[in-house]
Amino acid sequence: MSKKSKELLKKANDTGYLSWFEFSMLMHDLLIHEGGYVLDTGSGENVNAEVALRLAEKIKKHSTLWEIFFMVG
Repeated sequence: MSKKSKELLKKANDTGYLSWFEFSMLMHDLLIHEGGYVLDTGSGENVNAEVALRLAEKIKKHSTLWEIFFMVG
């Protein structure tokens, strides 16, 4: 986990608040390998969409594991 992710998680714990942008950056850091990329071009919103689609595909393939280990509510 990167230093930035640790800082964002600390902020979330300390303040109980993350902006939409901070949450998006945290999810990118948690879901994309260091040095990896999702799109060659586009905006943060394009990356959000692609990350969501790729994550949904993995959830479909491994729905039971997702439910057991990753559902938070």
